[in-house]
Amino acid sequence: MSTQDDEILQEVVERHRHCQSVEASARANYRSDLQFLYGDAYNQAQWEPAVVMARTGAGGSGGRPCLTVNKTFQHILQVTNSARQQTMGVKIVATGFGASQKAAEVLEGIIRHIEAQSNAQQNAYANAIMGQVGGGIGYTHIVTDYVRGVDTFDQDLFIETVPDPLCVMLDPDAQEPDKSDANWGMLITHMPRGEFERMYPRDKDIGDDHPFDGVQDHDDGWEEKDRVRIARYYRRSEIDDTLWNVPPMPEIGLAGGPMRESEMPDGMAAMCRKMKCEHRPVSDHAVEWFLIGGSRVLDHGDTVFKNVPLVPWIGIETNIDGKLDRKGLTRLLVDPQRMFNFSASKFIEGLAAQTMGSWIASDAQVSGREAEWALANISPPGVLIYNGTDPDTGSPIAGAPEPVPPPQFSPGYLQAMQQSDQQMQMASGQYQAEMGAPGNEKSGRAIGERQRQSDTANYHFTDNQGMALRLTGKILIDAISRVYDVTRAVQVMGIDGAMAQAIIDPSITQAHQQVTPQGPIAEPQSPDPEAVSDVKGAILAINPNVGRYDVIADVGPSWASQTQETFNALMQVVQADPSLMAKCGDLLFRSAPFPLASEIADRLKPIGDDPQAAAMQQQLQQAQQLIAQLQQQLKDKQQDFALRANKQQHDQVIDLMDADTKKREQQTDEMAAIGSISPESLKPVLENLIRTILAEQGAPNTPVPEVSPRPLERLPTTNPPGGEIHAPNPVTGAVDA
Repeated sequence: MSTQDDEILQEVVERHRHCQSVEASARANYRSDLQFLYGDAYNQAQWEPAVVMARTGAGGSGGRPCLTVNKTFQHILQVTNSARQQTMGVKIVATGFGASQKAAEVLEGIIRHIEAQSNAQQNAYANAIMGQVGGGIGYTHIVTDYVRGVDTFDQDLFIETVPDPLCVMLDPDAQEPDKSDANWGMLITHMPRGEFERMYPRDKDIGDDHPFDGVQDHDDGWEEKDRVRIARYYRRSEIDDTLWNVPPMPEIGLAGGPMRESEMPDGMAAMCRKMKCEHRPVSDHAVEWFLIGGSRVLDHGDTVFKNVPLVPWIGIETNIDGKLDRKGLTRLLVDPQRMFNFSASKFIEGLAAQTMGSWIASDAQVSGREAEWALANISPPGVLIYNGTDPDTGSPIAGAPEPVPPPQFSPGYLQAMQQSDQQMQMASGQYQAEMGAPGNEKSGRAIGERQRQSDTANYHFTDNQGMALRLTGKILIDAISRVYDVTRAVQVMGIDGAMAQAIIDPSITQAHQQVTPQGPIAEPQSPDPEAVSDVKGAILAINPNVGRYDVIADVGPSWASQTQETFNALMQVVQADPSLMAKCGDLLFRSAPFPLASEIADRLKPIGDDPQAAAMQQQLQQAQQLIAQLQQQLKDKQQDFALRANKQQHDQVIDLMDADTKKREQQTDEMAAIGSISPESLKPVLENLIRTILAEQGAPNTPVPEVSPRPLERLPTTNPPGGEIHAPNPVTGAVDA
């Protein structure tokens, strides 16, 4: 064994003894409170052993009952089960230095996933709360381990149950109420020696080598013969560091700003000293662990934690004159519970005495029949025979044995039971209405107010639960950036239990960023620093090392309870104004606690509330507007075409009329010219004209009649009033009317 191991073992033993001496009374009281809390008719833990002996006698032959009507347990369950119905978790808030609320939401979802995979709500938290309310103290243990169920080298965080709080030794000199400043802690368990030798075959000789003073002191209980004590010991130390105000260095891509010397690249600290940059001393904490079996250090190493990962769930803690004590609700109910048990036992004892009276008889009357008369008050026979004459003298005996009336039954014991019951209610702050008995409250609001009165009476337990949760969240936030130190996908759980994925990427330079398989997405400039564009197929990546985050405990109604309350409130609103069903009917069914409610909500959801449907609706409206514009343009084109067609037709008519006018004027001129020709010269012209006309009519062989030319009258050159021009028939010479 090395000298360092000897020093560690000595340190562990000394701190173990110191904690034992400070918490000896508190630990003894915790054990007594838990025994009383779980007292029943078999173990009679709610009775003092001396009282039980006096009432029942040796071997239980006294015949006087010691009843146990355990009402304490129900008062404790009223507080613990109320806590189980709550949503116990933490909220992460971005507090600056580059942090973003989007990244905070991812971190919050990671912590929910850690709680879910550890089953912390049902195991670790529930067990710690039972210890807190029942005996004044409970613990949870945060550990790191490889991802379970998968062949991987990735590690994850887990929240483990501590079944027995007395197995934990935590620095009793810590001053903070949540013990976050504890400098050491240890979790001690016992293992059968045979099991230890199978698990650690190289250390099977544990306890036999290198004994040293103090460690093997059996009064201290450190080692036992048949069992090996296994201790997981945590020790926190302070690490000194220097914070430098590094100037911008664009040539190496450094933006500058505050930076710890321990995180700087090689040579940068010397450069900052040479440049005389602003600096100041700072410190941080680191926790290391040691696994100790018996009197040997089996293993040791560094942890990812900055606080001792043993979280106390404290009930009521007092320190009077240097004497530490912790208690829960049980301690306040011990005496009223004992009063109730004693009164109930005396009440039953008095009732039993009413049917078992005694007898007064002379020796002669029962001579030879003593056994029958001695058992007459326990199992009376059908006939009791007594001696009518003296067996010795034979003389008659006057009278018969006389019964002794039973003691007068006192109703005081029943009143004492009722009084002790009321005292238990006053001590716990839980009255009949809170315990389930019907009260005068009729409306839901009145019942809720009564319940809040009980919650207020025991709110110190709830507040201390929140204190423990806040420390849990703080430890996990500090550890996440160290456990997830490489780029990896993580599971994120929403408040409603829905699972999603995110990426932790320590290489990105901002708190959050959207990434796709093709690479990161450049975020558009927006006045809202939390705005993240919704890109299909993108996953949110965060860097937990960027920025600072704070933890707020969230101890409130469970998601199911919140949903039920929302449904009830919306139902009342819709009943008061049915027209709102068209506006918020989807929200009503979204919170409804029955199957197919979400499907109904999807069908009732207004289009404007669905981004995809709203986008489609907008596209449809734009298409309708475009169609309307095209229809108007088509109508305008049709009108323009009609106008152009009418104008063209009008122009064609005008052109035809002009052509006809020109033709007729030409004919008129020709006729005028003909009229100036002599008849002899006109005859061949007329014959030729007639042949042309006959040929046009389809009679080319028709003989041309003899034409006797005569002078023609000159036609007027202007149109008649009717607008028509009538030319003379070239054959007859007549003018058509």
